[in-house]
Amino acid sequence: MKREELKELGLNDDQIASVMTAYGKEVNPLKEQVDSLTSERDSLKQQITDRDGQLDDLRKNAGKNEELEAKIKQLQEDNKATATQYQNDLAAKEKSFKIEGALRDAKAKNVKAVISLIDTDKVSVKKDGTLDGLTDQLDAVKKSDGYLFDTAEPQNRINIGGNFGNDDNTNTGKDDIASHIAARFAKSGE
Repeated sequence: MKREELKELGLNDDQIASVMTAYGKEVNPLKEQVDSLTSERDSLKQQITDRDGQLDDLRKNAGKNEELEAKIKQLQEDNKATATQYQNDLAAKEKSFKIEGALRDAKAKNVKAVISLIDTDKVSVKKDGTLDGLTDQLDAVKKSDGYLFDTAEPQNRINIGGNFGNDDNTNTGKDDIASHIAARFAKSGE
């Protein structure tokens, strides 16, 4: 989002500043998360590369020692398991971020509360990056716990049945309910 785009929409400078501040509050924590995860990923990749290099050097220097060969093989398997675990953790975090984003798009008031009502094990990320299995669960939560979501629907007005000048009926200057009450008092007083 750029200031020029907001100016083209007809917003004044104060409105643009307010929008940019609100946008920054939403986007900056996400950018920090991405930067943190990227540096963590790069660090872990470097550690794996270093370990693999150490194992190759050790293998070259070891010669025919069978015990050492077995240990090297075990370490290589451990490294592969660690790499697989890392990939699984990364996929789980990506899935979690995508679910949270989808809940924000669905205007959830409290993302954590809504996530607790969703079975995330039944949600999967497709190859194209979309979520599968979330829509049905989200619709069910909206039906059962709709108060957890912002709705842009206008509040319904309650019409009691009289003419109270709320623009629902024509205003004749006379209140029907008050007239009925007055008529009952008049009958009871006779």
